[in-house]
Amino acid sequence: MFQDIFVDFKEWVDIYIVYLKEIHPADEWYIGGDEISLCYRQPKSMEERRAIVKDLKEYAPFCTIPFLIDKMDNNFNKVYDAVPERLYVLEDKKFKYVGGPGPFGFIPEELREFLTKRYKPHLLDLKTGLSIPPSQ
Repeated sequence: MFQDIFVDFKEWVDIYIVYLKEIHPADEWYIGGDEISLCYRQPKSMEERRAIVKDLKEYAPFCTIPFLIDKMDNNFNKVYDAVPERLYVLEDKKFKYVGGPGPFGFIPEELREFLTKRYKPHLLDLKTGLSIPPSQ
């Protein structure tokens, strides 16, 4: 879903994934349930964070969205309250869209609606104001 948004709107906006600290690392708040959760301890260096991002790219090769990596002081997360995941749109140095905090407030469809209204209004259903789904 997020990859589709990237493809559909990359002509108008720059989209990035910002890798933050591990939310459920094996050495801290491990909750299990999938093979990825077992893999990583909380990174102690930028090198370790870059290695995890490299692994994420290999795990999901279909994702072509570029990654940014929060610094070890976790400043991006502290300033933007981004953990565990969040969607933002900045335009002219101002927030134009701030999605809810994940996992339950992380709703890519809302971001798609915002971007469609802003950049592709001709694709809106005139009765509902919602995006017309792309043809498969």
